[in-house]
Amino acid sequence: MRLAGRRKSTGLFVTLVLLTALLVGPFPTQRAHADDGLTDVLDHKYGLFVHYVPGRTVTPGGVVVHDSNALANAFDANGFADDLAATKVQYVVFTAWHAGMVALYPSRRMLDWDLPGHRVDRDLIGDMITAVKAKGIRVYLYTHPRDGMEFTAADRRKTGWGTQPHPPGQPWNPGADFDRPRWNTFVNDVYQELMQRYGARIDGLFMDEGSPAGDSQTVLDYPRLRTTIKAVNPRAVLIQNDYGNLYGLDKGMKEYFGQNEFAQPDGDLWPGYAKPVTATLRATETSWWASETGGWVKYPPRSLFRYTVLQAGTNTDGGGTAWAAGPYAGGGWEPGVMPALRQVGAWIDPIARSVLDTRPSTSYPTKPGTRITDLPWGVATRSPDDRAEYLHVLNPPAGRTLVLPLPRDGKVFSAASLVKDGTPVALGRDANRVTLTIPGFWDANDTAIELTVADRSGPVALYRCFNPATQDHLVTTEAGCEDPSRYHFEGPLGYVHRDRVPGTVPLYRCYSPAANDHLVTTEAGCEDLSRYTFEGPLGHVHHDPTAGTVPLYRCFNPATRQHLVTTDSRCEDPSRYSLEGALGHIVN
Repeated sequence: MRLAGRRKSTGLFVTLVLLTALLVGPFPTQRAHADDGLTDVLDHKYGLFVHYVPGRTVTPGGVVVHDSNALANAFDANGFADDLAATKVQYVVFTAWHAGMVALYPSRRMLDWDLPGHRVDRDLIGDMITAVKAKGIRVYLYTHPRDGMEFTAADRRKTGWGTQPHPPGQPWNPGADFDRPRWNTFVNDVYQELMQRYGARIDGLFMDEGSPAGDSQTVLDYPRLRTTIKAVNPRAVLIQNDYGNLYGLDKGMKEYFGQNEFAQPDGDLWPGYAKPVTATLRATETSWWASETGGWVKYPPRSLFRYTVLQAGTNTDGGGTAWAAGPYAGGGWEPGVMPALRQVGAWIDPIARSVLDTRPSTSYPTKPGTRITDLPWGVATRSPDDRAEYLHVLNPPAGRTLVLPLPRDGKVFSAASLVKDGTPVALGRDANRVTLTIPGFWDANDTAIELTVADRSGPVALYRCFNPATQDHLVTTEAGCEDPSRYHFEGPLGYVHRDRVPGTVPLYRCYSPAANDHLVTTEAGCEDLSRYTFEGPLGHVHHDPTAGTVPLYRCFNPATRQHLVTTDSRCEDPSRYSLEGALGHIVN
């Protein structure tokens, strides 16, 4: 490394470390290991969230159906499944019970607890699962584990919820005579029965939070409840509307009913998220279930479709987008619901493999919180086996050629084609960019292009992250900053080669625990072994200027004794950092 004041290190140690580094390759990244059935949910990108609730759901004529058995008997399971199939959704979240905790199946446990009004005679849930799964659609059951607030006084006494007044301004919480052990025994009994009946046929449960304060652990024994559920089906995924506390459940889901980001109808202004999102189509708080005979869907199908695509490119947690609406008692949907969803399904269908059963791209990642209007061109997804990359051109360029930077994960593409019909797309690549030229015109909604992955021998992105607590800058090839609880992403610096190519030298990372400082160097001996320990190789950089490369500099802050790696020869903030020298040259 050509830095002033370079320190000497022991030759034998350097040789051994260098040999080790060349064997292990670039700095290893941390990888998550899925368990408890969480792998499949990562591929779910498009669903429907359905409430069907006694005392709330109406008939096509607008009459609220209070009688639970009448509501259950009016449900057309096969017609419901046909409707879902027409929308092309991958999964459905369907109510097992909601308001008043009326189980939509002949629950024996409700009888055991002397709660005959909290069950129906028909096995609506079983019929729904059978019909929907026959269409190849996955099923999650919505449940509410703390719905005692809507019980009668007699039923609150039986289950331990209690009859004393709730705390001021907290109608969702029980009063002073709440019997937590008894309530949790009741709840666990009901969940155990639910899982024994349906657990082998479903993908998981949605468990409503119930408290806007995110403090439901005061009511529920979540570890016990999780054990009860997982004992029947360890792979059942437990999802919850996320108000800041997941209580040990598996996934948090953001929910919208026309508020905040979803207050306006332009989907290009809605941010994508790593978490799954559910939003009511008619954008009112009562639109989770069929509650009206008039009105309209607030969001145009184009917004629904494009946002579903955006979410596929940002949703690392799985679940994607679940649009929300409920059917009428007796069949049918509120005005505009099914036409909108059918249109979304019609647009998804010809490019389904690039949206459904995909993961967010690691070649062209999209940061959560990004809106379509913010994107330079669009978002990317990938197949779960990582053999195909999909580009969704939501904001097309003026001409027929899309110019992209190199993939950040080192992929090399061998062919390109339109997803909808396989038409070849001209693919080009040089030292700094990838070009794609389509044969016709860009689609107004989304032009989906499939790229075939030949190998991963190309340069990989080098990122810089920052820990505000220690003021330490971390340089890594992992976009997740290795430990996102400590480091936040600052951005890519450029690209380094995974393997040594002619004219390149290795780049290493070292760490000083005493100084809370990461040191990037071309010396495997870390320059000063009394202060720094070797962490591993980052990749390889060009020793001399080459076409398409820029210098990579190292700077030093004498006040904090910490280093900064940058492509700015002025060290970004010359009042704090002074230039130590160039480490080499990275692909721009």
